Amino acid sequence: MLYYLVISPHADNDLKDYFRILEVHQDASTEVIDRAYKILVRKYHPDAFPPEQRQWATIKMQELNEAREVLTDPRRRAEYDRWRRLEFWRLFWREGLAGLSRKWK
Repeated sequence: MLYYLVISPHADNDLKDYFRILEVHQDASTEVIDRAYKILVRKYHPDAFPPEQRQWATIKMQELNEAREVLTDPRRRAEYDRWRRLEFWRLFWREGLAGLSRKWK
């Protein structure tokens, strides 16, 4: 069996779970992703929060925008799905089943 080291652009930090950010299933279509994005944008728009929470809401909006950009572009989504599968195996080899249970609760 051939083993190789996978160098991910996300090696320093964990790969963001865009599906969890947008609160959709990983098999969701672009229409479902767009619908979920619109609902979450209304919910987390910075103008809907008091001034002391706007910075948090702005960060949340940036995450939502990034997730939508990646998941609605077919090429970028395929690349993301590939890195997501590799992240699964990298985490398994590094931390075993305990690491997987912490990551995907």
